[in-house]
Amino acid sequence: MAGIDKISRLVSWDDFSVFLAISKTGSISKAAVLLGRTQPTISKRIDNLEARLGIQLFKRTTSGMLATEIGKAMLSHASAMNRSATSIERMASSLDKSGTGDVLLRCLDGLVTDWIMPNLAAFQAENKGLNLSFYTQNTAVIDSDHEPDLAVQFNTSKPMEFVAQRLGSLHYVPMVSRAYKEKNGIPRTMEDAVNYHLMYLRRSGLVVEEWEKKSRALRELATPSLSANSCSVILSAVLNGAGITMLPTYMAQLYPELVMLDYEIVYSYNFWLVRAPHTTQLGRVNTTADWLLETFSSAEQPWFDQDYIRPSEFSDIEIIMPH
Repeated sequence: MAGIDKISRLVSWDDFSVFLAISKTGSISKAAVLLGRTQPTISKRIDNLEARLGIQLFKRTTSGMLATEIGKAMLSHASAMNRSATSIERMASSLDKSGTGDVLLRCLDGLVTDWIMPNLAAFQAENKGLNLSFYTQNTAVIDSDHEPDLAVQFNTSKPMEFVAQRLGSLHYVPMVSRAYKEKNGIPRTMEDAVNYHLMYLRRSGLVVEEWEKKSRALRELATPSLSANSCSVILSAVLNGAGITMLPTYMAQLYPELVMLDYEIVYSYNFWLVRAPHTTQLGRVNTTADWLLETFSSAEQPWFDQDYIRPSEFSDIEIIMPH
């Protein structure tokens, strides 16, 4: 066992995939394109591999990367490693066609609590042997040996071989509770909002830099009365009359007691289902992925459509045009 532990510390399958890519293309830049990574990353990985092994694998020349004699000798072994890893993956995949077992998911916390959980009971009733384990995008640390089978996220950042599929879109608009409106009134203009209780979501994965210049300036000028890194905290605060914030339009369907402030400002973001390619052969992961696709289908749920649809078209929410 001690010998195995030593080998596991020395060998990185990912580094050898970089070695194979450079050997195949003869270029760091081409290897970066092949692997879907940046050139500095590829260069650093091969430098680290050479340093760890204590040998030079390539000669850097003006015409490209040429394998040294030891590099050429290692190539057949690295290729065999790659074939073995592929065979292991295929074997494991072929042995698990059932729809039972554990599925680990990383998801945007607002979507988990507001939309996925209300649909969970029906899913469990039809899939009694399938166990879901969720953690949110705000989780600071997760065991590297337990990476998610599926991830629901705002961006398409992912390892090269992973696949991203658009699940839907969220359209954020200013909302407030009727209780807050009756007690404090509402801003007549967006600029006037700095005089009210504004609440912000931190670390949500949304790209504030992409917001239009005027609203971004307002965010920088105003001091929030509340900020949190949890969508549930912000939603609870709004529903209990604590202030004004940006909420996705599907909230109008869930909480018709909210009031939308129509400043003609809408922030739209796609969210994605990301998965590793080997999971396409796992019955339990496919079952869960199909359920998520159905759960966020815009065919019957227009608020998830890529195009913004005004909440008045699918809910009875009160909409006020302050200006």
